Amino acid sequence: MNHGPTFSFTFLILAVTLVGFLNGCCIGLLFRQKRWYLWGLGGAVLLFASEEAYSWYRLAYIDAGRIGTGLGYGSCAVIIAAIAALIPLAVLTALSFSRRCYRGARRAGIFWLCAAVIAGLYGVSFGNAPEEVHKVQVTVPGLPAAFEGYRIAQISDTHIGPYYSCDDLDAALGEASVAGASLTVITGDLIDDLRQMPDAARILKSRKRDFRDGVLYIWGNHEYYRGRDAVRQGLDAAGIPLLENAHTAISHDGSALYVAGVDYPWARGEEAAAERKSMADEAFAGIPAGAVTVFLAHHSDFIDEGRDHGAVLTLTGHTHGMQFGIADRPVFTRFKYTRGMYGGEGQLGYVSRGDGGWFPFRLGCRRELVIFELHGR
Repeated sequence: MNHGPTFSFTFLILAVTLVGFLNGCCIGLLFRQKRWYLWGLGGAVLLFASEEAYSWYRLAYIDAGRIGTGLGYGSCAVIIAAIAALIPLAVLTALSFSRRCYRGARRAGIFWLCAAVIAGLYGVSFGNAPEEVHKVQVTVPGLPAAFEGYRIAQISDTHIGPYYSCDDLDAALGEASVAGASLTVITGDLIDDLRQMPDAARILKSRKRDFRDGVLYIWGNHEYYRGRDAVRQGLDAAGIPLLENAHTAISHDGSALYVAGVDYPWARGEEAAAERKSMADEAFAGIPAGAVTVFLAHHSDFIDEGRDHGAVLTLTGHTHGMQFGIADRPVFTRFKYTRGMYGGEGQLGYVSRGDGGWFPFRLGCRRELVIFELHGR
């Protein structure tokens, strides 16, 4: 069972450096530079330097200062701009070898390069900055009267570290409290820099008192990457219950609302569905038939398991909404469920766009804190 990253960062660095080389070559050819290959070399150097600056900032951000922070975010903008520019530049370069298309291709190339740079800079600044408080009304058949209007706040994928701070976590919990949440659930990937775990635990311990029914937590995949034992120790110190293929009951006036939660699944291929089912079976074991249950999972594929086990609402994250979209829809995705609400009344699944992220670029996909308000029919 794989409990670590499934790709090589060395390969990623080489791939992005190659993107820089190809972009440089395209620019050199498009604008008829005799030594176009030197433009390719310059592009490769620029992208490699950007990757190194990004890697440096991820480690040294605590002491980076404003200039260092600007360098870290700027390097991300360069990487995004280069990736966005590659295919259009290649097409325009090919078209430019036609005399009829040369001038138009050159003008389009200038336009696209400017647009890619602007999009990169916007995405790491204004696009990544605002966090939306998203309020969702949920109709729950059979909801006990004691839970009418009950509010649950979902925080997901904060990735505390270079691009999301403990102060941001404190602010998000404060917003959840102001919104009247009785329960806050954190659906994984809390932290990427374990140096910040003591402060995160202190904030969680202090803030959990703001919520009548406290804070619940489930594992994401990044806890495995960074150090699950250290995160568990922090949660224990903060008194935050961890639902690890388990459930808990919240009682109000003699009525109960159940919350079940699962671990992160690592199986792939044909084994993946069986692993998810096994985890969900264990989490739901002992919940009375027909009981109103909210299901927590990091991976959005668990929306299917929530439906199969009768959960009225399944809350997930992991995808970050792909961090890029148009008209509030992802442009591309590799997930069955990517962002927002899925399903029908009585059996809904929600994929959070995330409160933070490990790469600070968002365009058409704002960060979000979600407040769910439950209502009976």
